[in-house]
Amino acid sequence: MSMQFLTEQHLVTAKLVREYGARRTGVERELFIRKSNSCVVCVRLMAKDRGGISLDNFDWWSLTPDWSLIEEQVRRLAPPHVDSPPLVPND
Repeated sequence: MSMQFLTEQHLVTAKLVREYGARRTGVERELFIRKSNSCVVCVRLMAKDRGGISLDNFDWWSLTPDWSLIEEQVRRLAPPHVDSPPLVPND
């Protein structure tokens, strides 16, 4: 079973995990940032078939990175392919 809009879902997850990490300190904070970064990498991988995104200017270790760098690119991606029955039945 494939999930729809994986790129967008991973982006939301990355942001939430980073937000939770901002409430932590020390090693625990770093762990949350690393988890968030893993989700950001998944955003890039999932976007590949829809036109791709660049992470060249993303601040990997910031507690509050500029998410708009990724969000704008995700908005411009081609829509994901959705496997579904035809809207008009074949008679």
